[in-house]
Amino acid sequence: MSETYFRAEEIVLRAPARRCYELVRAIRRYGQWWRRVQFEPLGPEAMLRIGSRYRFTTEQLHGTVQVVGMRPWRRIDLRCITGDLLGPITWEFIQRGNSTLVRYEYRGVEPNSEVLRQAFAAGGDLQVYSDILQTDAFVGMRRLVEEGFDVSGGDLFESVHTLRSVRAFRADAVPDAVLRAIIEAATRAPSARNAQPWYFLLVRAPDLKRTLAALYQAAWRQAQHYTAAADADADIKGRPGYERMMRSVDALATHLDSAPVIVLALLDTKQLGPMANGGGTILAPQSAYASIFPAVQNLMLAARGLGVGSTLTTVFSSVENEMRAALGIPPHVHIAALVPLGYPQHPFQVTKRKPVDEVAFIDQWGQKFRAD
Repeated sequence: MSETYFRAEEIVLRAPARRCYELVRAIRRYGQWWRRVQFEPLGPEAMLRIGSRYRFTTEQLHGTVQVVGMRPWRRIDLRCITGDLLGPITWEFIQRGNSTLVRYEYRGVEPNSEVLRQAFAAGGDLQVYSDILQTDAFVGMRRLVEEGFDVSGGDLFESVHTLRSVRAFRADAVPDAVLRAIIEAATRAPSARNAQPWYFLLVRAPDLKRTLAALYQAAWRQAQHYTAAADADADIKGRPGYERMMRSVDALATHLDSAPVIVLALLDTKQLGPMANGGGTILAPQSAYASIFPAVQNLMLAARGLGVGSTLTTVFSSVENEMRAALGIPPHVHIAALVPLGYPQHPFQVTKRKPVDEVAFIDQWGQKFRAD
């Protein structure tokens, strides 16, 4: 009969229990605060729910965990069901004034591999994994919940309603696991003929970001001169928030290299079939761009769901050739969009948009759609 293992690891965080609970619930954001453990959700959901399963992998252990119980803001009950370890584990969140005691408790787990059985038989335990909790997970949790990182957005509709253009970023790096999840979401988009004619070039080397930033700023100054000369924004410049928005756009153009990552969404014209010719000229722009911009939207929504800010820009079009040359992009690959990524300096909020009654018709133009 295997020995069972009981142990509790604790930390006190200066944050409400609800905030700590929501962070742990957001399974696809674990890459932000776990660095020595890799997690892979076994399903499409972004938030843990009863029945959710995920894989975990460390240098010493691997296995599959299932969520078996949830008490909002107080407790998440898990069970290791396959792998090196079997049995129940619990997250608890105990509010104490303005702080929360977060407890991660092994509640009678058993070794399920020969290495662990020998370790238990020799009087050892899972001290290494406990050390990971203290030096990796708890440290990461403190950084996120105490330093103001956004921990919301895991729900699709919350992400949709709070997706805004982010142009001011923290200096914090975006972990590789988070970037991979964002790009994977982009690749789930539809495309004409299901050709998937996209590539995504992630730029984070400081010298390359400075090169892109200089080119982008030159293109932006050119666009500014045109807009002023033609009064191109005459229809919107009187709207509330216009001046603030333009200051934000100018700040991004001036400091683009401050974004931790710059993503170029690329469209391979050789994969567009009849939509482009052999020389790389796009013949059917509407169809061609319908094969890349859904992927860009997926990318931005996924980023929002993972707490990462973004904005979509095509201002660079006048310097596209120079950007392509700087990054070694072949002539037949078109830069369709530039998307800076990073954790935002300001929190996400519900965006203000025109109401549905003003923009939706039913059956005939002008016949407003009003839901019952």
